[in-house]
Amino acid sequence: MPYIDVDIEVNEFLSYCRKKDIKELIESLVVDGHLPESVLKINEDNKKTFSEIEFSEKLEQLKSKYFSISTEEEEFFQSVFKRLL
Repeated sequence: MPYIDVDIEVNEFLSYCRKKDIKELIESLVVDGHLPESVLKINEDNKKTFSEIEFSEKLEQLKSKYFSISTEEEEFFQSVFKRLL
């Protein structure tokens, strides 16, 4: 990819972007690891609080840790599942 040097303020650049362009920019930042994937869901779930977003992110991370949890932790999760699901 060629390097292009453009002297423009970020706010000025964004003011000329359409919503679709900004969405593509955000998706690119997520793919490149500059933003968490949860950012993509914020617009869809704009009524979610930061705590709800953080909770969802933690659950996503927890999925890959199943084989690391103790028997007591597994029983705890089972009791939570029975109560809430």
